[in-house]
Amino acid sequence: MNVNWFKNPDNIVYAPLDSFADNFAKETGIPDLKNEIIAFRDNPTAEGKLLKGLKRTSLKLLVPNLTFDEKIEMGDNVFVYMGENYDAYCIY
Repeated sequence: MNVNWFKNPDNIVYAPLDSFADNFAKETGIPDLKNEIIAFRDNPTAEGKLLKGLKRTSLKLLVPNLTFDEKIEMGDNVFVYMGENYDAYCIY
């Protein structure tokens, strides 16, 4: 994971929490995704939080401005990261 990847707007999708969490929870098999995002947003850590889904998926919740030494656009929000082969989701 590197900060320059998160700075590229082609890699980021901006999504509101309510519509994102319901749909993405079904796709990943993480039934409590919305509550996990809210709990992480309320108590973020620099390391982020790894979530494992029931459909052989995993994702990482992170706040880029805590994780990296540089600040990025919307970097105070929770991002959902599944690797550099997928878009990251900035949850607002």
